[in-house]
Amino acid sequence: MKNLKLLGMLGVLAMAAGVSTCGGVTDSRESARDKAAKATCDRYQTCGLIGTDAGDAYVTYDSCNVTWTANWEGAWPVATCTAINQSGLNVCLSAIAATDCANFIDFLQTLGKCQDVDVCVAPPAPDGG
Repeated sequence: MKNLKLLGMLGVLAMAAGVSTCGGVTDSRESARDKAAKATCDRYQTCGLIGTDAGDAYVTYDSCNVTWTANWEGAWPVATCTAINQSGLNVCLSAIAATDCANFIDFLQTLGKCQDVDVCVAPPAPDGG
């Protein structure tokens, strides 16, 4: 059973965000990154994948958080993510929280809801001159 949970959670590793506002741009990129890391590690914990048992993904919650903060930093880089689309972040956070622990397909669907194109607001295009 743990192996199925781990397989499902690995889907979130390829990518991976509550917020109280509707739409708009309110969260900083760093705040969104931290919320996504917390949501991801909360899900790992709920799925029973943090601990010292064989098949656990992380030994501690803190080790999960360090890893996922870095993963989200890479997924939403400052160069292409100058602000956060609040609606997109809310969808991502909700998807993470609702992801089925043992369903790899569900994790792929979650990843699709946490893409930078959905969560980030890109910088304005440079003027062509």
